[in-house]
Amino acid sequence: MNSLYISLFATAVLLVATAERTKKDHYRFRSDQPTEGEDEEEPHHHRHDPFSTIIPVARCRHNYNDRTETAINRQINFYMHSAYVYNSMAHYFGRCDIALPGFQKFFEQMTTEQRQHTEALMKYQNLRGGQVNLQQVTAPTTNDWGTGLDAMIQALELEKTINQVEKIFTISQYITNLERVGPGLGEYMFDKLPQN
Repeated sequence: MNSLYISLFATAVLLVATAERTKKDHYRFRSDQPTEGEDEEEPHHHRHDPFSTIIPVARCRHNYNDRTETAINRQINFYMHSAYVYNSMAHYFGRCDIALPGFQKFFEQMTTEQRQHTEALMKYQNLRGGQVNLQQVTAPTTNDWGTGLDAMIQALELEKTINQVEKIFTISQYITNLERVGPGLGEYMFDKLPQN
């Protein structure tokens, strides 16, 4: 569980470091409000438009930049997508014609971790007074993940998009070992190792 908090803390630090410091306003204006330099006069039919009103921000919001909020929502979507992909991988290796339960267990654990990251970031968003804006989660590009080596290579690319350094290192080691032992019996023996 400590690695979960370290990973989430590192993600939060990266997101906060890239965001500009927010103004200490008590209200956030909708994007359809006139910006600086635009004509303040609006046609009469827009004056009572319910979509051109000021939206109050959560009372607990303090020094929380909109860019950070958006970046965290994007990261939530990345985690949801990766959980979706890992779930597909787990069930692929659980099929009777693939029958690699070690790989299935590994990808089930990865699915659970991604869901935990998602929940933790959603809680953080609420804690800071932000809004969780869920986006459409894209489906995996395939349902046929090939060999264990093929799946691990795909998993490595996925981890690089969500930037989990520890997992990138671990999966890279697995790929090296799978290349070393080869397909067939080697992959079968790797599947029996304790890390799976």
